[in-house]
Amino acid sequence: MARRRRPSIPLIILFIILLLLFLLSGTIVELVSKWTATGTFTFSYSGSVNEADPIVSIDYTLPQDLADAMAPEQVEGWVVNLEDNILSLTDGTLNLGESVTVGYRLTKYIKGGTRAITAIGTTADDTTLPPTEGSLHVPEMFPLALAWMLHQNAIWLLVLAIIVLVVIIVLFVLGKKKDEEQEQKEE
Repeated sequence: MARRRRPSIPLIILFIILLLLFLLSGTIVELVSKWTATGTFTFSYSGSVNEADPIVSIDYTLPQDLADAMAPEQVEGWVVNLEDNILSLTDGTLNLGESVTVGYRLTKYIKGGTRAITAIGTTADDTTLPPTEGSLHVPEMFPLALAWMLHQNAIWLLVLAIIVLVVIIVLFVLGKKKDEEQEQKEE
């Protein structure tokens, strides 16, 4: 009896991996960003005693690339809103000597480095405090860069999966023909 020829198992595994990477590329970016691309920044209210009115809103001016990639987390006691490149904390109270920390995660890859941010606080009597300049260090995140690259090029993963599928089908058909020829020779 002739030995059946089948496409190699590694090709089938490669096809499945490519197809899963194509289908799950967006989910992979989200998971990687939750694990590796998180950070915080803090606003501290340290003024003089005559500025004792509590701060009721804080506006951070962020670089556009950071704002486009940032997903801020909600802060207890504050409403957090990111619109364009302005991150606003409203409907909260920050008394003299207190601070508020905003957590965030990056939803897509941006080049690492130090970014300048500006924070402006507004007190309950609608007085705008002088701007506070600060910096935020965004580390280089290789896993997020890799996941983002896969997500940006997901269509090519599908093309490769289709090519591998065609190769599997061709090998299967050629194997069947060889099996039939072998059986005819044996008869």
